[in-house]
Amino acid sequence: MINADNFKTDINKLTEFRIILIIKYVIYCYLNILKDRKTYNYSKKGKIPKEEFLRNGLVNDYLMKSHNKEYFKHNISDIPSVEITFHPEETMTYTDKKTSQCSTDKIDISIWESNLQYIWSEKTDNEIKFAIECKRIEKLSDANNYISDIEKFSNRDYLYTRLPFEGQIAFIENKDINHTTLRKEINERLKNYKIIITNNLLNQIILSDKFDGTYLSKHQRNKGRQIFSIYHLFFDYSQIIID
Repeated sequence: MINADNFKTDINKLTEFRIILIIKYVIYCYLNILKDRKTYNYSKKGKIPKEEFLRNGLVNDYLMKSHNKEYFKHNISDIPSVEITFHPEETMTYTDKKTSQCSTDKIDISIWESNLQYIWSEKTDNEIKFAIECKRIEKLSDANNYISDIEKFSNRDYLYTRLPFEGQIAFIENKDINHTTLRKEINERLKNYKIIITNNLLNQIILSDKFDGTYLSKHQRNKGRQIFSIYHLFFDYSQIIID
């Protein structure tokens, strides 16, 4: 007889391994932005909101490029035949906690990876996506906007399969704010944020020898008390943005 708890543990470990590979790829693409000395000029964004302008640049100019995805397959992933796709502003359905009505969840970056899909194929017939939310950080008080995404992850009752792993990106636009000061600010606010059940505050993890702005936190869904993890990427955009 298969032990359900053991199955849950195994699938979570396999899932986390694949999520880490995806996070490493996002870091790789950010480092390429720096290497290319790429800039994003807000005067050229037209009617696109600033956050979406930066998100679209990361996705369209780097994450979705075929040569970068080939690098992921052969140098980051353990399986060269893997396929990976990125979808900005994808929508899913959730039940709003306050109104108990169905609402639309807009995901900043939705990521599909073929082996992640395979891992979950016996558990659900839903298409499995890893969600990353993005926020701009101009001043330390913007940490509260960043935390609003953690609250969203905690509060929303998703109608379709949601992984016990989430992702967040902070585009830090202020040269006087670095990843350590932002992490400290977020952690201080989380300590007193009653709506969010935090099991572990943001702790640094190293996934690249060229980037040290990665953090991991653990929280609980407010419905069902399922524990979920968040991988945080704090990207320094102070030299990338032209305002």
